[in-house]
Amino acid sequence: MLRQPSLLARRVLTRPLVRPASRQQLPTIISAEHGVRAIDPVVSVVPQTHFFGSATAQTVSRNESKSNDPEEELLRQPFPSYFDQIKMFPVGVKKLWNDIKTYRYIQDASSTKNIVWPNGGAQVPRRQRAFQRKLLKELLNVAVPVVGYVVIPVAGNAFVVLAIAFPKVFLSWHFLTPSQSRSFASDEYWFRITYYRDLIDCLWSTISAERGNVNAETIRGRLDVVDDDAAGPVYKDISPLLDMFASDSGLSDLHSLPDYHVLTVARSSDLLRPPFAVSSFLLNFIPSSLTAAQVDKIAESIVEDDELLILEGHECNGCASLTAEEVIDACLVRGLPSEMALSMGEMRQCLTNHLRMTRQIPPEADKAQVRSFLMHLPAIRESMKREA
Repeated sequence: MLRQPSLLARRVLTRPLVRPASRQQLPTIISAEHGVRAIDPVVSVVPQTHFFGSATAQTVSRNESKSNDPEEELLRQPFPSYFDQIKMFPVGVKKLWNDIKTYRYIQDASSTKNIVWPNGGAQVPRRQRAFQRKLLKELLNVAVPVVGYVVIPVAGNAFVVLAIAFPKVFLSWHFLTPSQSRSFASDEYWFRITYYRDLIDCLWSTISAERGNVNAETIRGRLDVVDDDAAGPVYKDISPLLDMFASDSGLSDLHSLPDYHVLTVARSSDLLRPPFAVSSFLLNFIPSSLTAAQVDKIAESIVEDDELLILEGHECNGCASLTAEEVIDACLVRGLPSEMALSMGEMRQCLTNHLRMTRQIPPEADKAQVRSFLMHLPAIRESMKREA
């Protein structure tokens, strides 16, 4: 007897196949017909509006009431019920499938010669890069329940029950409300910040092994604090900090750090996936060289994203033109405060100050040194904030 396919499998099997676009069509093919997102083929592959709402939301001042801001109200709505999330699951699969297709279109377009992107350049724009990076990260969460639901007839519905029971572990934003995504980002930040003290201890231990005793007060005295935010002090000149990562410090390359130091950097970075305690434990069994390579890749993406955000002038307008989703993702990947207690205005201020400081990095600076510096900077600022 033939088994009946699951509801989602029947929907997928009966949908018309999407044929690959020709190279002549690629500059204009990435349009709204391919997904839930409304994508303007002239303006952008990935829209500036997302499930968090408009990108034109203005920065909320620290003293402004969170309850009066529509963006804040959306991010703090009650979680949906268990049964509501089950009903939303097929819609989430559709969103995910459309995002996978959009990812493929970006890849096809990026491999096409002589293509001109909406930003007027030949390289993939920032929003498209961020979209691809986030989708790959989210697929690690959602792959098992979605594949099980689609492939296994009837019994595949058990994967939905499992995923809804542990949404932080098994679901991507496609299946979550904005308030859930905001809350889970806050939980991830709080887990990572617990390793900041260990990271600072590793930093001084590594640099002392190379340079001898280093006086932290001397370095702190050379730093001119011009402002502060939820992440810590904001420095007028970051060169004293950058000098700490020079070639004679032992900190100049993530690959040259001691094994425990590499593990601590990884645990305080965007590398871990939920459940974080489990993935943190599993890092002990992965070669440190491989872990360092993955952390270095994250740092490289931060450097590139910082350059593009600065090029677009976001540090000049307080990152007000970024969507809430973009701000949360940007803060989280950089290790900046993302907890629920902060307003979006405060998070935008943290990101703005980060960009103003990284803008001071000279173009001729060693790339490996800059990547190592950026992976330690949030812990350094948090440590200075704690000791102030």
